[in-house]
Formats: sequence, structure tokens, C-alpha cells
Amino acid sequence: MVRVCKLLLVVLSILLLGGCSNLSWTTAGKIIPPVNNVSPLEGKWTVLQDLHTNGHSRGGNQQWVGDIAQFNPGVAMLGGYVWNNPTYKIKKVNSTDYLMTKYLTLTSTLVPNNQVVDVTTVSTAENFLGEFMKIDDTKIIAFVQNNVLLLQKVSDQVDRSLAAANPNVFDINNQSKAGTSGVLLGLKVPQNNDFTYQTLWLAADNKNLHQVLKGNNIFFPRSSGFWELRVRNVLNGAEKEDELSAHDVSTKVLEMQSRSMEIIHQNVQKGIHKRIIDYVGNDYVAIENDIGGINQLQVLPVDKISAQVGIKVSDLLGNSGLTAYNNARAQARRILSNEGITPLDEDEFEEDFGLTRKNGHWYLQGRINYQNEGTPHYMDYNVNLIPPAKLIFYDTLCLSWQNIKERVPDALDAFTSPNHDIALVITKKKLYVYGISAEQLDSEPLAKLEMKEGEAVIMAEWATGSYVDNWEKAFLANGAKVMISDTTR
Repeated sequence: MVRVCKLLLVVLSILLLGGCSNLSWTTAGKIIPPVNNVSPLEGKWTVLQDLHTNGHSRGGNQQWVGDIAQFNPGVAMLGGYVWNNPTYKIKKVNSTDYLMTKYLTLTSTLVPNNQVVDVTTVSTAENFLGEFMKIDDTKIIAFVQNNVLLLQKVSDQVDRSLAAANPNVFDINNQSKAGTSGVLLGLKVPQNNDFTYQTLWLAADNKNLHQVLKGNNIFFPRSSGFWELRVRNVLNGAEKEDELSAHDVSTKVLEMQSRSMEIIHQNVQKGIHKRIIDYVGNDYVAIENDIGGINQLQVLPVDKISAQVGIKVSDLLGNSGLTAYNNARAQARRILSNEGITPLDEDEFEEDFGLTRKNGHWYLQGRINYQNEGTPHYMDYNVNLIPPAKLIFYDTLCLSWQNIKERVPDALDAFTSPNHDIALVITKKKLYVYGISAEQLDSEPLAKLEMKEGEAVIMAEWATGSYVDNWEKAFLANGAKVMISDTTR
């Protein structure tokens, strides 16, 4: 009996001591969840260098050096920018491969070659801050606003003022810029029986207009940063076709990748002559495909834009949306049938749908193709559903259409900022920028810009508060130029 008691005491002691030990071997090779309420970048950092492609400082361009960055679960701060409630996502990458996508060469003493490193992406619900590659516990490389910054940790804790702050404090800061709004406006411009595409930047602080900027192609924001959408003509034998491509502006597109996209394009659906963009969103693009004179609608995911595989109605709108789509299509088919017209296709793939603008809003529409006396025609019909948020993030018009028409009788379209401080009004030949006061357009426009007849807005992405300066700098860094116009004041 004495031996049994001694044995029990020994076993109990081992269990108690084992519970106090750090059994690191039990977690080897496993993914360890992050500690609650701690950011992967937790602490206070200072910018040491603005890196060039050779790993040295840029010389005269030292505006970031000495700036402070701070991160905790509730706030991310870099220089003069503050992001509330950021999301941190960690991915493991090969250091050499990752830097190649940035066209960046750094010394092996700074970043070891072919090492697995952590890259943390920081974003909010509507905006992207950047990516941060961990070198070691005290150094990270930040890819922010088309800059490459070397940061060194100076403290494991953020400043007390930042740590103690609650979201309301930063809401007050943003409200101090409540009269600051900017918009990236994507335009489809007719040219020689075809279209070109460009982006305008229009911004105002308390109704004081910034310089209007213009860039080629479509420059647009995504949760992963700023992207550029391009359309170019390629020769496919004796035929000329349009090719769409989209890329993150912080990642240079390799020539080989461009060629591979062209091959994909040429091997799918031969006979496409034109691909016309009707709408650009954060994650989806609505286009028209002209296939041998038959014009069909299609919604493409930005991430697979060159593959020409459209999104199905059911994938985007769900089963109830598919029912509404089928009912609207059946009604349109009955109208054609009553006129003795038989459609050319049944749309079994649920892809012949897109978006159209009317009276300041985006609307879903479907299309039925048919022939009349041997000539291709089509009939568009409304789909009575509100476009989902994953397709269109912001589509609010804070003014009544009647009020807009009273001020600008020939208005065709209009957009208003989330701050309700500025409005864009589109006519057949002009784009007006108006201030808004007491839910009315101001008496005189802030600016008047000439537009070609047939020119159309295909994108309006808004920034407010401190994000306006961020977006403007990013657009300039991508090659945007100041638009000189006598009609801008």
C-alpha cells in the first residue's frame, strides 16, 4: 500500500511539473494562431531609408525618412495617415520570388536570398495601406504608395496616446476633413469607330478644387492596392481583336506574362473583334463582346480578366437573383415571340448580363440576340434587382434627379460624394463639378470640362478625408498629369 501511494505521488508530481513546462515540441510544424489583441506589426517603427532598386537610398527623395509608423489591432499609422480598424493578413513567401514581382533587387545582407519570410498585408474595409515584409524582429520593408521603405522598430509598444485612443478620436479627425472628397472617374472615349480609356482625378477641400489630373487607361482601387486596366489591339491572323489586362501598379508585368495573356486571348472564342468596357468595379468588370457582329454582355472577375470566362448570374446574385433574371428574360422573349422573332441563343451559361447607367444609378440588364432579315440585332431588358455590394460598392445619389435637372436641364447622369459635398453632372458635351449645400447644387459649378459626344463614365470610385491625399499621390506616382483647361477654376 505504501508503494502504491509513493507511485501515485510521483505520477502526480510529473503531471504538475509538466503542466508548468513549455512543451514547444508539441507545436512544431503547426500554424500557431496569433495572440489575441496583438498586431503582427505591433509597436512603434521609424523610417530609416526610402529604398531604390539597388537597395540604397533615393538621394534627394527623402520625404518619408524619419517618419513614424505605429500599429496595434485598432489603429495603423504611417506618417500623417491614420487607418482605423485595420485588417492584418500574413502570407509566407520566398523572399527572392517576392522581390522579383516588385522588380526590386536588395543586397543579401539586408534580405537573405530564397528565405521564407512573412509578408503582412494591411487594409481597411475600403482602403489598402500596403504590404510589409519582415526581415527580422527589428526591421521590415514597407511597400506603401509606390514607395519602398526600410523601417526599424524603436519600441514594442505604441505611444500611450495611440494605445488609449478609441475609434471616436479618429472619427473626429476624419470629420475635420468632412469637406474633403475625391473621385477616380473612368471614361470610355469614342475614337475612330473604337474606344480609348482614361481616368480623371477630381478632388476638392471645402469646395476648393484641386488640380484636375488625367491618366491613360483605367486606374482603380482594390483591397490589395491600386490596379490598372488596359485595352490593347492585337492581331490574330488577319483579324484585329481587343485584349484586356489588369495588374497591380506596384507589381510590374513581365513581358512573358503579357505574351501568355495574349495567347490565352487568341485561343479562346476566335472571331471576337471588340471588347467594350461598360463598367469597372473593385473586383468585377462589365463588358460587351462583339463576336462576328453578335454583341453579348459579360461580367468578368478582375483577377481572371484575360481568360474570358464570365461570371454566372447565380454565382453573383444567388438563386433568388437567378429566378428574377430568368423571369425578366422570359418576358423579353415573349415580346420578341409576339413579333415573330426567334432569339439566337438560350443563354444556358447565365452570362449574357451586364450594367447600364440611368438617372444617376447603375442598373442590371440582360440581353437577347436575334436576327432580323439576316442582320444581327439585340434587345436589352431590365433585371429588377439592386446590384449586390460585391459588384458595386457605392451607388448613392444624395440629390433628387429633379433637382439636378432644374440646375442642369440637359443632364444625362450624375454622381455625388459620400460626404455630400460635391457632385458631378454629365451632359452630352460637358462634365460639371458642383458644390452641394443644403441638399442642393450650388448656383455655379466649380469646374466645367469638355467631353466628346458619346463619351461615357464607366467608373466612379470615391475617397474621403485623409484618403484623398493618399489616392492623389498614388495616381501621380502612376504617371497621371495635370489637366490644363481654361474651363477649370
